[in-house]
Amino acid sequence: MPRRRETDGETVVSVTTAQPGRSEDLDSRIARYAWMMSLRVVCFVAAVLTPSPWRWILLVGAVFLPSVAVVFANAQQRRKVTGADPYDAPPRIQLEQQPGPVVQGEYVPDQELRGDTEK
Repeated sequence: MPRRRETDGETVVSVTTAQPGRSEDLDSRIARYAWMMSLRVVCFVAAVLTPSPWRWILLVGAVFLPSVAVVFANAQQRRKVTGADPYDAPPRIQLEQQPGPVVQGEYVPDQELRGDTEK
């Protein structure tokens, strides 16, 4: 069975225009086929319990439903995914500029320090 990720009410931001994955498409096709086959079982059960004119209609439906279910299950969804909406980040809090201590010193070239650290 495929595992579905649960979201806790989080807003999902789409960053692509890619189509849904094949596993998602396959899951929906399996679900459609299962519903059609469960409808076929209902037709068989109802054919046993109903009087004669309805019985034959339900049996014809139960006989032809598998072929219709296969056609629907093999049809891939052609839904298009629209482009992603631009994401507007919330404004950040600006830090106040406070004067801090100024460090006084002399510049020492980088080459003089290399001799001390490299062995």
